[in-house]
Amino acid sequence: MNKNDFSDKALFVLISLGLLLSVSFSAPANEITKPENLFDMSLDQLMDVEIYVPATLTEKNPLKTPASVTVISAEDIARTPARNLLDLIEIYVPGALYVNHSVGPAMGIRGIIADRPYKFLVNINGINVNIKAFYGARLELLNWDLNDVQRIEIVRGPGSVTYGPGAIGGVINIFTKKSDQAPGLQMGGAFWNKYNSIGNYVSYGQKTDKLDIYSYLSVVHTDGVSPDLFSVRNSTTSGYLGSPGGPYYPNPAASYMTDYYNEPQIKAHVDVKFKDNWRFWARYGNSSSSVISNNATQYDPGDDDIYKDFRLSRYRYVQIALENKVPLNEDFNLKSLFAVSSTDVHDIQKFNSAITYNDKDNLQNIGGIWSENEYFTQFMLNYKPDEGNLRAGLGFEFSYDTIRPGWGKNKDDGLRLAKGIMSGPTSGAYGIGYNQYDAADSEYFPVGNGWETYSYAFLGELNYTFSPKVTTIWSARLDKHCYTDYMFSPRFAWIYEMDKDEYLKFIAQRSVRMNTQEELYMNHEMNEDNDPEKLDTFELIYSTKLAERLSFQASGFYNRNEVIAWDGSRSAPLGTLKTLGLELETKYQKEGFNFGLNHSFVKQQSWELSDDAPTSSGISYSDYYYDAGGGVVINSNGNDLSNWANHASKLYTNMDLLEGKLSFHGNMQIFWGFEGSEDGLNALSDAGGDAGVIADTRSKGAFDTEIKANVSLTCHINPSADLTFFVQNIPVLGDNKRYSYSSGYKKTYPDKTSWIEEPTVFGVRYHFKF
Repeated sequence: MNKNDFSDKALFVLISLGLLLSVSFSAPANEITKPENLFDMSLDQLMDVEIYVPATLTEKNPLKTPASVTVISAEDIARTPARNLLDLIEIYVPGALYVNHSVGPAMGIRGIIADRPYKFLVNINGINVNIKAFYGARLELLNWDLNDVQRIEIVRGPGSVTYGPGAIGGVINIFTKKSDQAPGLQMGGAFWNKYNSIGNYVSYGQKTDKLDIYSYLSVVHTDGVSPDLFSVRNSTTSGYLGSPGGPYYPNPAASYMTDYYNEPQIKAHVDVKFKDNWRFWARYGNSSSSVISNNATQYDPGDDDIYKDFRLSRYRYVQIALENKVPLNEDFNLKSLFAVSSTDVHDIQKFNSAITYNDKDNLQNIGGIWSENEYFTQFMLNYKPDEGNLRAGLGFEFSYDTIRPGWGKNKDDGLRLAKGIMSGPTSGAYGIGYNQYDAADSEYFPVGNGWETYSYAFLGELNYTFSPKVTTIWSARLDKHCYTDYMFSPRFAWIYEMDKDEYLKFIAQRSVRMNTQEELYMNHEMNEDNDPEKLDTFELIYSTKLAERLSFQASGFYNRNEVIAWDGSRSAPLGTLKTLGLELETKYQKEGFNFGLNHSFVKQQSWELSDDAPTSSGISYSDYYYDAGGGVVINSNGNDLSNWANHASKLYTNMDLLEGKLSFHGNMQIFWGFEGSEDGLNALSDAGGDAGVIADTRSKGAFDTEIKANVSLTCHINPSADLTFFVQNIPVLGDNKRYSYSSGYKKTYPDKTSWIEEPTVFGVRYHFKF
C-alpha cells in the first residue's frame, strides 16, 4: 500500500467514525434550534437579516460553521491603522503573516506559505478574483483603500469543497457595502507621512421602494519609502543596501509599497438591487507591488544619474456581475449568478545595463505581461425548510477562460509568461539575447494570441440533524479542468451542542489546488500529468461562552499536504508536508469596549522531498542536500518550517472614551520561534560556510522575537464627522522586520535572512456624512 492509498483510507475511516459518533449521540429529533447570534448579533437582530454562514451551503446557525473563521467588520477596518488587506489580516487572523518576494507579497496561514499566494482564494461578493495564470490571490489585497468594504471573512485552512480548487491555505471573502450600509453622500481620506501617501474617496447610497443603489470611487497616490534592507549578496558579503563604500551596491534599496510609475490606485464600484430578487454590480480596481526582497535596489539608467525604481508590478481588473435569487416554493430557492471579468498584469522584473532600450515595455525586462478574461456562471439550488431535520444544497458552475495580450497591447509586445511562453518568432522575447528564448529552448512555447480553457464543477451538501444536540454536514465537490482529470473535494463535519452556546465540532476534509494556467498549459503541450495539489485535514474545534460577554474557541488541526511549489525552475510537485497546529482565541465585548487575544502554534511533523524532486526547497531544511563547492556541502538540519514563525500571539482592543466622543484602538503582534530559518543558518555553518557572513547575520538578531504595535485615536466631532490619528509599526521589540521569502535555491548563503525594516508611520484619516 502506498502513502496516498493510506491517506485516502484514513480519510474514509475517520468520516465513517464521525457517522458512528453521530448515531451514538443521537436522540429523537425535535425542531432545529435556531441560531442565537451571528458572531456578535442578538437573536432579535438576526431575525431582521438574511443569515449567511461561511464555508457551508446549507447551515443557518453561525455557531455551527464547519470551519475556523475570522470576521473583520467595517468598524474594525475604520479603526485599524492598516495600509491594505494584508496588514488587516496579519492584525486579526491567528497565526497569519506575510513576507516579501520577488513577485510580490506572499501570505501564509497555518504554516502554509509559498513563493506565491496561490494557495488562497479571494472572493468579492462570492465571485473568485484570483489571477489564475501565475499569481493567485493578488487582486484586492494590495489596494490602500478599504472604505467600501462592509465585512471580511477569512476561512482559516482548507475550503475547496465550498469555494473551489485553490483553497488550500484559506479563503478571503470580501463583501462590499450596499445602500443601507452607507446611505447618503459620504466622503473621506487618509494620509501616511513616511510613504507620502494620500487618498480620498466618495460614496453615495440611496434606498427606495423600487431601487437600491450604491456607488463608490477612490483614488490613492503613494510614493513609497526606501527602507533599510539587509541582505546577503553572495557567499562572502552581507549588509544593508545603499551603504557607500560598503560591500554592497551603493544603490539605495528599491522603494517599498510604491505606485507603479506614479499611476495612482483607483477603485470604482457600483451596486444596484432592483425588482426585489435582482442585483447588478460592477467593479474596477488597480494596485501595485514593488519588488523589495533580497538585494532589490533602485537603478541608475545612465541618462540623468538619478536612481529610479524599475522592478514593479501592476494589476488591473474589471468585474461585472448579475445575481438573482428567487424562491421556487416554501422550501426551495434558486440562486443564479452570471459574471464577466478581465484582468491585466504587467510585471517588470529585469534591468540590464547591456540593453540599450531599458523600459517597462521591453519584453526582455518583463517577467510577465498578459490579460486573462473569464465568463462565469453558477446555479445553486437550496432546500431549506423552516422545520425538519434535513437541508440540502446542489450547485453547478462553469467558467470559460482566455489568456490574451495585455490591455492595449498586441501579441508581439504584450504577451509573455513563464520565460518562454510568447506569441512566436515575431515576439520581442524571441531570440538568443538577454532574457530571450528561441525554438531551440525547451521552455519555448509559441501561443500566438494566447489560448483558451474551460472548467466546470458539481457541488452538493447534505445537512442532517440527528437530534437537538447533533448535526452532521456531508459535502462534496467535483471539479474538471480541460487540462486535468476530475478533482474531488469531500468533507464531513460532526457538530455536537454540549450546552447552550457550547459546541464541539469535528471536521475531516480534502482540498485540492490545480496548478497555474501557465503550468497546466505547458504540461498539456508536453503530454505530462497535471495532478493537483492535495491537502488532507482533520480538525477539532471547541467553542463556548465563558461568561455572558466572554467567548473562547480552541482549534486543533492536522495537515498532510502533497505540496506543489517552486522547484527552482517551475511550479511543480515537491514533496509531502505534515504539520500539527493549535489556535486559541478569546474575546470580551460589551458596549463601548472590546478586547481580543489569540495565539497560534504550528509545528512541522515531517517534510519529505519526492523522489523526482530537487534536493532542496523553500519548505524546510529537514530534507535538504546541496554541494555548494569548495568543500561546502549543505545537509538536512532541524525539523521546522522555513519562512515561518512557529508561534504568533496577537491582541487588540477598542474602547470609547469621554462618553463616546473619543474612540481608542490598539493592537499588537508577537512573532517568535523562527526555528526553520535558523536551521538554514546552522546547516550552512555546519557545512563550513563563510563565518563572517554567518556572524554578521546572527548579530542583527535575524531570528529574535519581533513585536510591533499600532494605535489610533478617533475624534467623533459630531454624528456626521470623524477624525482619526494613528501610528503604525511601533517597534516594541526588534526592528519591525518584514522578511523576504526564500525559495531555498541560493544554496551557498542564507538568503532567507533578507529583510526590510518597516518604518514607524504617523497618519490621519477623516470621514464625513452629508
